Amino acid sequence: MLSHDSACHLQGIPVLRPRESFVHITRPGWTNAWTEYGVKHHLARFNQEQVVEVGGVRALDLARTAVDMGREHGYLRGLVACDAVLRRGVRRDDLERALAIMKYWPGVRDARRAVRSADRGAETVLETLARELVIESGVGEPETQFPVRTVRGVVWCDLRVGNLVVEADGEIKYRSVEDGRVADDPRRAVFDEKVRERDIADRGLVVVRVIYADLWGRHRPEAIARIRRGHVEAVRRFGRDLDPELAAEAAEIRARGDRRPA
Repeated sequence: MLSHDSACHLQGIPVLRPRESFVHITRPGWTNAWTEYGVKHHLARFNQEQVVEVGGVRALDLARTAVDMGREHGYLRGLVACDAVLRRGVRRDDLERALAIMKYWPGVRDARRAVRSADRGAETVLETLARELVIESGVGEPETQFPVRTVRGVVWCDLRVGNLVVEADGEIKYRSVEDGRVADDPRRAVFDEKVRERDIADRGLVVVRVIYADLWGRHRPEAIARIRRGHVEAVRRFGRDLDPELAAEAAEIRARGDRRPA
């Protein structure tokens, strides 16, 4: 049955492009794997309860697939998968159960770390990767989806550490419909983001933006330095701890259980 990357594609789990692309198939057996004619064959134990059928095709379920991605491809790709399945309603307990039989399997340490670090608040792959960037910067453990009440209503910030907000910007929202993207007016989209940033800053928060290119190569250390500078500025201007009023408002907004305006 399909597993790993192939099960991700079948079930709509986002995948960071691997170094090599194979069709992945898993059958019952003692842990082993080999590649033949573009197909990677895995022998591994699994429970029948972990088998699902999508469009007539059998595959391992969301939790098992996410954990397998961590074992097969390492921590970061596993984290992307684990974040995604948590958003889909999988519980962390489900991921832990999938890990339980893998105690000595190859790659299980990366998978275990991905499960431990996963956060359903990361709504996109970019937000998952941006969260990992913030963690690497050493400024603290980021909180996902932090609500801020502004003069124009509630805005939801991608990541927050203390009084620093980090926003992960995808290019798609700044591209026109004619270019196959989502913005009716790209200039308006840019303007709206500037207004949003100002509204957040007016509540006593420093905003740093990152884009996909910041996550890789020579841009990554530059982005980390920018996050660190933003954190230093936030501490200097507003202190290390979040304003109690902002914290109380965020708790009240979250208690409503939805994203309706303030």
